[in-house]
Amino acid sequence: MTVAKRNGTTTEMTTLTTNNVEENEKKDRNLTEIDQVISELDDDITLEDLAPDGGWGWMVALALIIVLVTTLGPASSFAIIFGDFLVTTGQTGTAMTLFNSVFMITFSISSLLTNALLKKYSMRPVGIAGAMFFSIPNVALAFVNNVYEMAFIFFLQGIGIGLLITICNTNFNAYFVKKRTRVMSLAQTIIGMGGIAYPICIEKMMSMYGFRGTAALTGAFSLNCIAGMTMMHPVEWHTKDPAEVRAERIREADERKSKNLAISKRRSTIHVYQESASTRRCSLRSLKDESSNEVSLLIDTYKAHAKKVASISELENPRLRSSSLSAREALTRKFSALSASSLTNLASGVGALTDIRHNRLDKITKVADQKKGDEHEEVQALTMSNILSELLEMSLIKNRSFLNLCFGISFVFTSDFTFSSLLPLMLTNYGYDTSDAALAVMVGATAELISRILLAIFTVFVDVKARYLFFFAMIAMSFAKAGFLIFENTLMGALVMNAAIGMVRSWLLVPQPLVIIEDISIDKFASAYGIFAVVNGIVSIFLGPFIGFVKDWTDSYRVCQYAMLGMNSIFVIPWALQFIFVDLPKWRKERRNKIVSSSLK
Repeated sequence: MTVAKRNGTTTEMTTLTTNNVEENEKKDRNLTEIDQVISELDDDITLEDLAPDGGWGWMVALALIIVLVTTLGPASSFAIIFGDFLVTTGQTGTAMTLFNSVFMITFSISSLLTNALLKKYSMRPVGIAGAMFFSIPNVALAFVNNVYEMAFIFFLQGIGIGLLITICNTNFNAYFVKKRTRVMSLAQTIIGMGGIAYPICIEKMMSMYGFRGTAALTGAFSLNCIAGMTMMHPVEWHTKDPAEVRAERIREADERKSKNLAISKRRSTIHVYQESASTRRCSLRSLKDESSNEVSLLIDTYKAHAKKVASISELENPRLRSSSLSAREALTRKFSALSASSLTNLASGVGALTDIRHNRLDKITKVADQKKGDEHEEVQALTMSNILSELLEMSLIKNRSFLNLCFGISFVFTSDFTFSSLLPLMLTNYGYDTSDAALAVMVGATAELISRILLAIFTVFVDVKARYLFFFAMIAMSFAKAGFLIFENTLMGALVMNAAIGMVRSWLLVPQPLVIIEDISIDKFASAYGIFAVVNGIVSIFLGPFIGFVKDWTDSYRVCQYAMLGMNSIFVIPWALQFIFVDLPKWRKERRNKIVSSSLK
């Protein structure tokens, strides 16, 4: 007391010192909280967050268009080119289904083996090899003399398509996340234009060069898919900077905090109530309503640290620097894990992939001699289960919902692909000439293109899951093909119903690549496509020849159409049950959690 009376400045200095200590403690607490937020953001960063959603992704989309137009575009016109040649064999139905089955066998195997290839080699060399496996035999089709030579060519082409489709779909979906549905719809619309151009051009070329000259020209055009595969850069080359993602998240969190603060202040003017001091100190709301000085201090500190995360000046703060470095290290481990478990691996480098492959083999192989074990002995010690674990993602094999989707799509596609292959033959069998068959194919392709454009517009305004679009199209396709059965006796009826089939077909083809991976993480994309290819191959191998056998045994395309209609409709009920008992409860749970989380903010 005596000191205080003699010199009042002593008390003031003590008070200032106490205030400074309290302010420093508050700053430290704020910094600690922000560091915790940053570390949580580091842990939450996924490959989906790093997807470019543009940039080189547009070149990947262009490559996808080139590959699909040059490889799958001529498929609907195959019967127009080789129809007369196959009729001379007397086994038209059996030959067509045999080609499809042989093609699907190698397609399934190569899709499955893409994982192992991408673990050892980079993405583009594997894709270019697949393009050569398809395009070179496609040119050789112009020189075939019998059905067996054609079957062997389809055998080789299946290998190429399996590699091409798996790489294209996986890489495209890795580049696009937020814009995936819209960009895919746009790409499929452009691909549909190729479906219109092919029948017209082939009809002109058939009259000028004959079927062998036309086959040679279409084969030469398919060589463009080699150039397309050179544009398939791995996504790691063009991913977003993790520091930018973290800074963006912090800025968004800052904006949400400011918005919530403003909302809470507005609410406080309506609902005025008094809380105890202890309750206010323990609640998150009190932290926002404490005082304008503390709020401004927290916001300024928060913004300053957000800038530090996104700039080189983060080196000035040891804690932020260590957090950023740990995030980069964690992200590096995530990319390495992706390369080890994904079928497509989104290859980041041959050396890194080789090391990952050896590390994986070291864990799953049994070494006969512990001291003299080498890579050759490790490979020999692989069991069948180890090999399957290398090729397949076992969690997807055990996922009944995923397998239900795969089998449903496979049945629908086998039915539709067989129908498209036999359509020109069916029309000529009913007495229509080749020009009428080409007109029917062109009408279907035109209707499909228009439908793709409408679908692209639809997806801009309506956000709906791809599986529900596919389910709707599956039901609509059953009605369209039933209508074709009824009205195929007249040319106008056949053209109108084929146009309806073409419009529905686009709603099957466009969302199909997204249905498979809709609820699957990026690191399992390619494995999912590989498993789907195997399922699709099994279904095609057994049911494709069955349809051809039914046609040759009954000598009736009408009975054959009944079989294809049944295949198209058989999975309507299983899918509906999955939507009701699996998807609906999951949607309700997500909606409930969203409501609860929004109420807590």
